[in-house]
Amino acid sequence: MKHLSLIIIDDERSARDLLIELLSDIPGVSILGEAGSIDEALPMILKSRPDLLLLDIQMPNKDGFVLVEKLLQHGVNIEVIFVTAYEKYAIRAIKSSAFDYLLKPVKKVDLAASLAKFSRKVHSERMNDRFSQLIYQLNEKKKLKFRNRTGFTMVDPDEILFCRADSNYTIVELDSGKPLTVSINLGKVEEMLPSLCFSRISRSAIVNLHYLAAVDRKNMTCEIVNQARHTLHVSKKYLKELETDCDRHFSMQG
Repeated sequence: MKHLSLIIIDDERSARDLLIELLSDIPGVSILGEAGSIDEALPMILKSRPDLLLLDIQMPNKDGFVLVEKLLQHGVNIEVIFVTAYEKYAIRAIKSSAFDYLLKPVKKVDLAASLAKFSRKVHSERMNDRFSQLIYQLNEKKKLKFRNRTGFTMVDPDEILFCRADSNYTIVELDSGKPLTVSINLGKVEEMLPSLCFSRISRSAIVNLHYLAAVDRKNMTCEIVNQARHTLHVSKKYLKELETDCDRHFSMQG
């Protein structure tokens, strides 16, 4: 895993201590500091500029989303992993944004998986866009704006079955049966999609977990089903990550 620096923000001392203990066993991670409030965290972040934040959502006076807005105002590009005690309003917001999250009490395997995922796709240059998207989603505006050859199309993420690479373009397969060709590559599309609902299965495809019906480890395929059935190849590299993403997605649904 690429070296990552982080700051822990949580009003509960015990929660911060748990994260520190779990992180001590994960190589390649440096803890630059910890804070018990948004007001304490902001100057620390502006001074040290870590790669990512482990950010509690519910805190007295100001919640984690307030810090997101403040970072947006300062133009600061930092990755964020939200930590939550499974409050439903928070999950709804996160599932429609491009951020990862961890459920309390945090488990080492989930923490390590999240850190590894961010290490593989560091793209801080787009963090302001992702912050903007989160604030957009918190205001209950859920559609994504995809540019194409003639203009742009607004798409509800729930309508997307899967996305597949087509050179420097991306084909977005929709539940309606009408594919949409967008003028950005698959990596850029992945940054726009809600990470809780979508999972990459290969270098050339991302699937909506809501439509995932089955995974065949022997044949390295998965089935995406709506009115029709689509069989897609799953790379060995992404198989374990797909299973982890499924566990999170469907536990949240239950």
